[in-house]
Amino acid sequence: MATTLANRRAVLLLCGTTAGFLLLDLHKVSIAVPSIERALRPGPAGIQLIQAAYVVCFAVTLVPAGRIGDAGRRLTLAYAGMYLYLAASVVCAIAPTAGFVIAGRALLGVAAGLLMPQMMGIVQQMFGKAERGKAFGVYGMCVSLATALGPSLGGLLVTTPLLGWRGVFVMNVPVGVAMLVAAHTLLPSVGRDQGDRRRPDIDVAGLSFVSLALVALLVPFIFTTGRPGDVDARWLALVPAAGLAALFVARSRRRVAAGRSGVIDPDLLRVGSFRNGVLVSLTWFAAGPGFALGLTIYLQEARGITPFLAGLVMLPSSATSVLGAWLGGRYVVRLGRVLTGTGMLLVLVSTLATLAVLHSDLTTTAVLVCIPALQLVQGLGGGLVVSPNHSMTLMDVPATQGSAASAIGQLGQRISNSMGVATASMAYYSTIYSAGFSLTDAPSALHRDALDRATVVASLFLCAALVVVLVDLRRQSRVRAPAPVKPVARDTLSAR
Repeated sequence: MATTLANRRAVLLLCGTTAGFLLLDLHKVSIAVPSIERALRPGPAGIQLIQAAYVVCFAVTLVPAGRIGDAGRRLTLAYAGMYLYLAASVVCAIAPTAGFVIAGRALLGVAAGLLMPQMMGIVQQMFGKAERGKAFGVYGMCVSLATALGPSLGGLLVTTPLLGWRGVFVMNVPVGVAMLVAAHTLLPSVGRDQGDRRRPDIDVAGLSFVSLALVALLVPFIFTTGRPGDVDARWLALVPAAGLAALFVARSRRRVAAGRSGVIDPDLLRVGSFRNGVLVSLTWFAAGPGFALGLTIYLQEARGITPFLAGLVMLPSSATSVLGAWLGGRYVVRLGRVLTGTGMLLVLVSTLATLAVLHSDLTTTAVLVCIPALQLVQGLGGGLVVSPNHSMTLMDVPATQGSAASAIGQLGQRISNSMGVATASMAYYSTIYSAGFSLTDAPSALHRDALDRATVVASLFLCAALVVVLVDLRRQSRVRAPAPVKPVARDTLSAR
């Protein structure tokens, strides 16, 4: 099939939308947390595991999937990921216990890890360097739209008596079917897989070290519930986490010195735009999910609104996030990090303003008017961050390394997501459970205190992201600054 302009645009929309739904699964479960707590009684640690299983498996699958994709197996992994996404969604939707939900979420994470680097790698492959800014602008618009619309639809399905909490997973089934149909229709235009029969050189041991380090890092946060039974020794898990991280770094250096590939390609990290883009992701993506989690639980349990309305409150951000992504793609070459810095400031202001509204004496009806208005600002800011950061992170990366680069970037994002959700959840849940209540019976004032603490955690990550942006702005200014003109000696002039 010839790769026409229409084909390329359709494939771009497919890749962006697929990525959007994969990222949506990071936080859409938040809308169903109170319903899951009532139905399955998983407790704070169980809820954390439902959220963490997806993120951790997503993270650890990304790098090998990116390597295999770059070795010429992008389409094979894309199809495999879509079929697994569909099957895992069915497992979650029919799960009889919290344990089955955790297992299904882990499979969903593996599917996401297979898919995400291929989606970004395909965009890298189909669009040249000069076109990537606009291409990733469209990609970011699709991501923003999918992630913004998802909570509303998920909340509507959770509200239906027939589905309840299962609704957030049932919605994945038609999405998975649609993705498969579109993929089999459009992806042949990308070309056939061209990889050789040799197995890609993947550092399995290094990947195991970084995966176990991530799990050990999350353990103390997941199991900090605020209940009297919390084991103080849980914080000792940070010791093996540090040791495993050190082993990972040492092994990666040895493999690179021996001329073999590592989990992280050091050549890519030498690209300034790529390195700083990953650092932005490491901080920015820890901020949003934690606040969204706290806000959706607070609105349902403290203000008594339905999951559908809680999701609908987030809906106005969809229009402005798409607008922000479009503006970001259009002006990223001209403005660079100014766009992401502006977006982060908008998000910080809207977050603090939302908290001020919830601390006021406004009625629930007035709150449901004010928060969507602030979500317009939140969505615009988020769009200005995500789309330009995608473009600036991958703009200077060779097309042949597109999947590996996107895998490294996504690994940083998933580590950031997992830390953001784990720390904000710990702050929220431990406030509730340490007072002797559960999410479903705590007084509204206690829920507000819990939201305050979760917001502080999210805001600290956001401020760290702003610092990284300022550092990168200095780098960009040095790159763009013209070289100083050396003065010409007078005797040289007289000689002429």
